[in-house]
Amino acid sequence: MKKTRILCLLLATVMCLGVLASCGDSSGNNQGGGDRVGDSWDGVDFEGQEVNFCVSNNKYNECMFPAADRYTKGPDDAAGDKILQEVLKRNTAAERELNIKVNYTTRDLEYKEIQEDIKGAVATANKNSPDLYNNDVYGLVRAMINGYLWNVKNAGEDIKNYFDFTKDGWNEEFIKGCTYDQEKLYIFAGDYFIDLVRMAWVVFVNNEVLEDNLTGLKQYAKSVDGFYDTVSQYYWDLDMASDMAHAVFADGLNKNGVADSDDVTIGLAINGVTDWIISAASQVTLFYQDKEDQYKPKVMQSIDEYQKVANAFVDMKNTIGVLKPDEASGNSVLASTQFFMNGNVLFAFSRLGELEAEEIRNINFSKSLVPIPMWDAGKQKVYHTPVHDQAELGCILLSARNFSAASALMQYLNEESGDVFHAYYEEGLKFRYNEDDNTRDMMDLVRDTTDSPFSWQVGWACLDFYDGTGTLTGLYLRNNTTIGSTFNSEKSSYENCLKKVMEKFAAFE
Repeated sequence: MKKTRILCLLLATVMCLGVLASCGDSSGNNQGGGDRVGDSWDGVDFEGQEVNFCVSNNKYNECMFPAADRYTKGPDDAAGDKILQEVLKRNTAAERELNIKVNYTTRDLEYKEIQEDIKGAVATANKNSPDLYNNDVYGLVRAMINGYLWNVKNAGEDIKNYFDFTKDGWNEEFIKGCTYDQEKLYIFAGDYFIDLVRMAWVVFVNNEVLEDNLTGLKQYAKSVDGFYDTVSQYYWDLDMASDMAHAVFADGLNKNGVADSDDVTIGLAINGVTDWIISAASQVTLFYQDKEDQYKPKVMQSIDEYQKVANAFVDMKNTIGVLKPDEASGNSVLASTQFFMNGNVLFAFSRLGELEAEEIRNINFSKSLVPIPMWDAGKQKVYHTPVHDQAELGCILLSARNFSAASALMQYLNEESGDVFHAYYEEGLKFRYNEDDNTRDMMDLVRDTTDSPFSWQVGWACLDFYDGTGTLTGLYLRNNTTIGSTFNSEKSSYENCLKKVMEKFAAFE
């Protein structure tokens, strides 16, 4: 994968935001700091302009790894940490080379609080309000479709815009997946936002359980290395996961047909959101972008493939040897990882960033990971790695006083984040926290197959606009008996939701 204003609210709000935006333009603060020639920033000088950058420091209870602000804002002192030293060096260079003063503030907010925070910042804009805002995809998408973010592709006449998403450091495909119109880009993603890696979903593998149960796994793995070879050759799917989970469980000393956290060997631990992880990874979703039609968002016309994915998922979920934390521990997305740490689980759905967590680093058995399995190796062909909607990305608020300086800053930071990313990913996750080449190879496979977020983080947001008399049921893989009838009975509602979003989005400047 290549790394490559907005106003349809109540009239009073529109007028308020319009005044704020025009005030920002008339102040002159949106004027550029000079021309950039090629890859050189030598001609760019913002003469000490200030950019207010709001960075998230929220630590989710669902995750064991730390908040990402250390990799974006950086700490006051990097001490002996190589990764943080690279962060501070990059951030200092950005201020020096562009002659910009960056004022960092932090927000400790959960996903459901982000849109209201942005709304307040835009409505009460002052010299201390954020220009740049870094937080969860979930909150940014809802702020986008409610008119609070700046179109960074078409910033406006006489405004110098330094964004170039084709440059190194940007994830251009992911950015395309964050909007309803490719001429209106509001959310940006790239190497600066390390959460794109940390929030990628994977399956953890206990190599010792795998090796101890090779006798019952001859069909899929004659050796530990052979299993990873099979995965790298794109044969890893839900059927294979189910069969291996069942075989490992049956070969253990379990006393009944239902996996229990106290069992000696558990084949697979899933979590409360595994159904949508599988759905996103299958690329069969309710809302999608048609890349053959200029990425236009559409509603699925046929439910047939979705039904097949649901059937395959439910079959896997009901396999003897699968532990379901939604039944055992309150639907926690962290639960499967915690069960994995007990050392008796072969496979567990988790996130790549958990490798950074001290708890994972300190487990005493050999661990590895593989991508989220395909739903059917004979039909899907390649892996698709979904990124959780807690991944932190960036945007520029509509009320920003210094658009040009903010755009230059983000462009510089992403182009110059290579050393930070290398230190974090290569020197950190891949080599500091792992024991073997299989893990490193699988990590690269996961990273290379990370997909754009439209179907889940963006497409589903249109359901927020549903104002009918009923409640949309939605499609969840956990129920494989009524998906077809549910879809057929509510298809017109889904289409109406998307139509409303598109009409609203078309009114954005």
